This record gives sequence, structure tokens and C-alpha cells, in this order.
Amino acid sequence: MRFLFLASLIGLVSPICAQDDEEPPAQPTPTPAPGPIIIDTFANVTVYQPDDVNAQVTYARTENMPNNTILSVWTDVKANNTISIYQSKDNGFSWYAFGTVTSDVAGRRLVQPHLLYVNGTFGEYEGGTVLLAVNAIDDRSTNIELYASGDSGESFEFVSRIVSGGPPNTTNGATPVWEPFLLVQNNKLTVYYSDQLDTKYAQKLSHRTTTDDFDNWATALDDVTSQFYSDRPGTATVAKLPNGKYILTFELGLFNNLTNKYTYPVYYKIASSPEAFANERTRKLTVDTGGQPSGSPFVTWSPLGGANGTIIMSASNSNSVFVNQALGEGAWREVKTPAGRAYSREVRIPDNDTTKLRFAGGAESGKDTPSQILVTIMDLEKALKAFG
Repeated sequence: MRFLFLASLIGLVSPICAQDDEEPPAQPTPTPAPGPIIIDTFANVTVYQPDDVNAQVTYARTENMPNNTILSVWTDVKANNTISIYQSKDNGFSWYAFGTVTSDVAGRRLVQPHLLYVNGTFGEYEGGTVLLAVNAIDDRSTNIELYASGDSGESFEFVSRIVSGGPPNTTNGATPVWEPFLLVQNNKLTVYYSDQLDTKYAQKLSHRTTTDDFDNWATALDDVTSQFYSDRPGTATVAKLPNGKYILTFELGLFNNLTNKYTYPVYYKIASSPEAFANERTRKLTVDTGGQPSGSPFVTWSPLGGANGTIIMSASNSNSVFVNQALGEGAWREVKTPAGRAYSREVRIPDNDTTKLRFAGGAESGKDTPSQILVTIMDLEKALKAFG
């Protein structure tokens, strides 16, 4: 809750003097500076409940907006060719329908969304543009597309088709594209995505960039590849660190010949530039307790935790988060949370209270039970202090 303090004007009255019986004019008391904004904590507040009890909603994403506002989107595969935009004006405690995004191609479903608020101008786009990257899919193709909003997310227009692939199919040898993630830095927009177009790999992580009105994209570059064809790196997310470097987290699908199944342990890379991950070493995320985070990670950075701050990573197989206060070096520690586990669960630091951590999630991985989109606000400062 935010409080604004207004100072009252207090008249300063001097004693009556023989030489002058007029009172001096009143002088204003200095207005005190506003105190810090404190966000209330809460667990698993419902953003969206599908009408269809069999619906599965996943890939929840939020974005910090001005004036303590938050936007939220998610994947609902039964929503035909639209994605709903929900808004909260009380730091995530209550939500309401705000806008929609509609595909420009009939019959396509918009899935795997990612929101980004662009504060400064970008080409011909004014500051305050909201971007939405999606995967527009049908039975013939997958398409990483970009939409833009000039009215804070209430309405969007199609901007560009960044990359297209074959129909949705996770079989090795198929050619779809998946899971866009947006990052803006130095007046350059980067979209990372999971890429099955290259026949040398079952799947790899790639990115493309633009500096020109979000619609003139450079040639795709690799971020993560493997010497083993069957390996499937996926679900890239990126965060900037205080030393100017960037961390990329991803799941690495590893095929087990004995079980004939994939496992998805979390790995990461650290690079001096958000476009220089290709030649950096791949690091397995190891936890001091011996646990192994697995599945669709999401990474963010908090200024709490000393000079290096704290890297925070969420994974699908746990309701915990995993933290590192050494710029990604050494072992990570597990921190329990009140948020439910979810496939591709998001973790974000609110702009207006960096002592907190926000979670957004939907269905659990591998569960067929009904799902809803839930948001949690956790006291991160208190949780980190528990480590001493």
C-alpha cells in the first residue's frame, strides 16, 4: 500500500512587540519525503479461473508497469486465436480483465507469451510501449510473433513475425520453434527461442535482434547447442547481473536410453553480453543440499544479498527457489516458498518493493488436474536473512 504524506501549513506567530503589532506571515513546514512503499505478502491469489474444468492454463507471465500496475498473460490452448490481458492495480492482490490480443491469421492459437514494458523510445515507437511475444501455432506452422500496445496493454497490434517453423511437434527431426523470451538493452531488442529448424540438432537455443521499429530482424545466432544430437536445450530466460554480465538459464533435455525417456535438469551460462552465450561454458545448476532443479526454469536478479545481490531461479519440479549470491559461481542454495509449483513458473522482483519476490504460475508439469493462474508475493528479504 502506498501512502502520500502532505504537510499542513502552520502559522508561526511572534510575540507582540511595542514597535510592530502585526503578525509575520505564516511559513510552510517542509514536506517530508514519502516513505518506502511496502507490498503486502500473500499466497496463491487467483488471477484467472477457466470456465472449462478440463482446461489447462500454463506459462503465466507478468510485467511491471508504471503506477504500481501489473499486467498478466498466460497460455490457454482453448482460447482459439486470442490471449487475454489481465491487470492489477494493487500489486497483484486482485485482478480484472483488461484487454485482448488477437491473431492476424484465423485459426491460430497464441501460446507461450512473454510481456515486456519498454520505458524509452524505440525507433518510431514512443516510450511506454508494451510488447507481447507469442508462439502463433496451427496444424501447419509455429510462428514467433510480436505485438505492440501504445495504451498500456489494453489493445495490441501485430508488428512482425520474427521466425517461423514447422507444425507443433516435439519429435526429434521436426522443425517447429517455441518459447519466446524478450530482453531490451542498449536500444536493441532480443528475442530468445527454442529452435528445431537446424537439422544438426534435435533442438537448440537461438536469438534474433532488432534496432529498427521491432520489425527488421537480424540473422539468427546460436546461444546453446550440444555435441549430442538428441539433447534438447529449451525454455531460455535471461537476467542482467550487477557486474554487467548476463545469465541464461535453460532446461537441458537428456535422453536416457535405458528408460527411453527424457529428463530436464537445469543448466545455465554467463556471458559479458546478452548475445555472447554461444561460446560460454555450460554449467549444471548444483544445490548445496544435493537436489537437482529440473524443468522450465525462470531466472531473475534481486539487489538484496550484499554487493553481488542474489540470482533467483525457479524450476518446475519444486515449489522452492534456488539462489546464488556469488554472480553464479559455486553452489546454489534452496529457499522454501509459499507458492505452488507450476510448469514454467515465473519469478519477478516488483519495481516498487525490491524486498519482495513475485511468483506467477499455472498447471503443474505432467498433471491433468484442473488448473488456474495464481500469483504469490513472498518476503524475500526475510527469507534470505534466515541464511544468516
